[in-house]
Amino acid sequence: MILSFHPRVKGDVNLRLTINKLFSDKETRLIASARATVVTQSIKAHQYGFCRRHCVNLFPNYTSRFGFEGKYGNIHLFRRFLAPHPETSCYESVEHFKQRHFEKKEPLMPFPFVLKGDRGGGGWAVFLIENEDNLITQLEVLADKYLHPTRRFIAQAFVPHGGRDLRVVVIGRTTKAYWRCQYKPGEFRNNVGRGAVINHDLDPDLRDEGIRCVRNFCSKTGINLAAFDVLFDRSQRTPKALLSEINFLFGRKGIGGSPRFYDLLNKAVGQWIGELN
Repeated sequence: MILSFHPRVKGDVNLRLTINKLFSDKETRLIASARATVVTQSIKAHQYGFCRRHCVNLFPNYTSRFGFEGKYGNIHLFRRFLAPHPETSCYESVEHFKQRHFEKKEPLMPFPFVLKGDRGGGGWAVFLIENEDNLITQLEVLADKYLHPTRRFIAQAFVPHGGRDLRVVVIGRTTKAYWRCQYKPGEFRNNVGRGAVINHDLDPDLRDEGIRCVRNFCSKTGINLAAFDVLFDRSQRTPKALLSEINFLFGRKGIGGSPRFYDLLNKAVGQWIGELN
């Protein structure tokens, strides 16, 4: 029996998964008796953990998602699997940053670098830091406006990406990649919501290298439904792929919109179930 909690993926039995849902005895028996269970991208950690304890085969595989959430958690996951990524420092709070760098005088990474709040997408809580005055100002902005309730954030070396980064979307064994190109003067963030333009045709060699990097990482972590942001240092003659962050909830415009996404998702689920036999 195939059990699906996803409204767009048909199983032998379909159930509804709501925010913070607790499972009934009947639902628990169904999960335990299922050969495989499909869940939504919006599933919460406690729900996923419950399903994992009762059913060994879950799609998507989120064993490398929960516990590594947000940009802060992504960095620890990259480090665990020795994945290439920009030089990064992680902080529990603005106070932690000040203690390390203002009180204990631990050296800062060279300017420019980027401050990134732990949560949020679309370039939210992401600031380019070019000097100490700018740093002090943006630390206060982070503390006052962006960091509640997690408080965590990272500082990441600025990668001179030439106004573009690569978005690599993994859906089962299918990988789709496209460039996000930013032409807006003064805007270093390449998010589509910040005005970036999607392009599927640029730099095919770098695109293929980015795909290989992501696939290698997914083969180690088991991740099979996520979108990765990949940076290339354009100041280098032969730039290498650098994983910037992982998005388990992501926009679908670059892969053809929601209808195309659901087609790919159902294909991936079907292939995954077939491989369980």
